[in-house]
Amino acid sequence: MIRPFLSSVALALVACDSQHASGTPTAELGIEARFPVRMGMVLSQLRIAATDLEKARGLMGVTKLNDAEGMAFMYDAETRMSFWMKDTPLDLDIAFVARDGTVLEVRTMTAGDTETTASSTDQVRFAIEMRAGWFRDFGVKPGEKINLDDMRSALKARGFDATRFIP
Repeated sequence: MIRPFLSSVALALVACDSQHASGTPTAELGIEARFPVRMGMVLSQLRIAATDLEKARGLMGVTKLNDAEGMAFMYDAETRMSFWMKDTPLDLDIAFVARDGTVLEVRTMTAGDTETTASSTDQVRFAIEMRAGWFRDFGVKPGEKINLDDMRSALKARGFDATRFIP
């Protein structure tokens, strides 16, 4: 009788653990929070995906985005990034961004597409998804800057060490 009880307690503790082995908080409840981030001259409201689980889920299942709403996918090293639209019911634009906040390229992704959309360079530090056409409509194009102080503030508010993602 005591063995099943202890097993249940151990599983509950593991499930409730808010820290990864690396010491990074999962902050799973915080993924719905939106943070003001300037992109070029435009103020947006971004969700911050910083854990592997958050990045894997992305905007899957989201059926509507407000005009200024999107998601930033944060990584701790430069790389060539690939994204797909499995279980994502909205067409999205994705901006691939360098470590200094410069938008390198913007691509459009089609709802439900399981083919990957990859960056053309391995110098991408993070990516930002917005509704399809947003970057064009608001004049945020390659060469524009994402405000890194805004991104740092958002990461800190989520409980992450911002220097891990933005040196």
